[in-house]
Amino acid sequence: MLTASAMMAQTTEPAWPAQPTIYFPQAPPIGKWRKSIGVVFTTTPPELTEEVRVSVPAVDFNIQRALGKRLYFAGRIQTQFVQSNLAVGIKWAKPLTNRLSIGAGYDLHGWFGALLIKDVFNSQAYGVQTFPNLSVGYRLTRDLQLTVKGEAILDLYYRSQVGSLAVEYSRRTINGVAFTAMLEQPFYNKTHVSVGIRAAYSNFNWQLWSLYDTFDRNLLYPQLIFGFIL
Repeated sequence: MLTASAMMAQTTEPAWPAQPTIYFPQAPPIGKWRKSIGVVFTTTPPELTEEVRVSVPAVDFNIQRALGKRLYFAGRIQTQFVQSNLAVGIKWAKPLTNRLSIGAGYDLHGWFGALLIKDVFNSQAYGVQTFPNLSVGYRLTRDLQLTVKGEAILDLYYRSQVGSLAVEYSRRTINGVAFTAMLEQPFYNKTHVSVGIRAAYSNFNWQLWSLYDTFDRNLLYPQLIFGFIL
């Protein structure tokens, strides 16, 4: 006759092994690096480019390393060569059940860009932003993981210069918010992929600094994200 503890053991869902991931709230194994490379497409708002809708691609590289069982470091580089964004952050993640995990993080971003055309145009800009964020991850199946992430966007510093004219400010202001939905799953052989969308609702986007918009209101910046987990 089975005891109560034995019956519970039989009905308990076995733990699923951890899957390669970048967005799912899960710390990397101790002593291991976690990396991905891909591309991010950002669509320009019609308020800035009118009838022209441009999807601006950027190379996207992520790297993560465990600092403890639940705490880990995260770094990210997005670049379009004439402009780039470098981010570093600390993240914490905790599994609540076999399927459900939660996470929190704080990322510091530094971006810079330059458009230099000899004797015609000389423009450059750089700035610093922070992104406190919360994530909820749910394993739909053993291999398929869904992550929903919310971010607050805060400006810390901005400086732009065209020729000898410069604009600079260092006030701390709330720039906007962003929401991300990502799926991560096996792709081929042992390769895994991340694919999803991000929607930033803010009054500034570092990829479009050279447009020097005059809008003092938030605009929607949709993004499509795709990456190979290495």
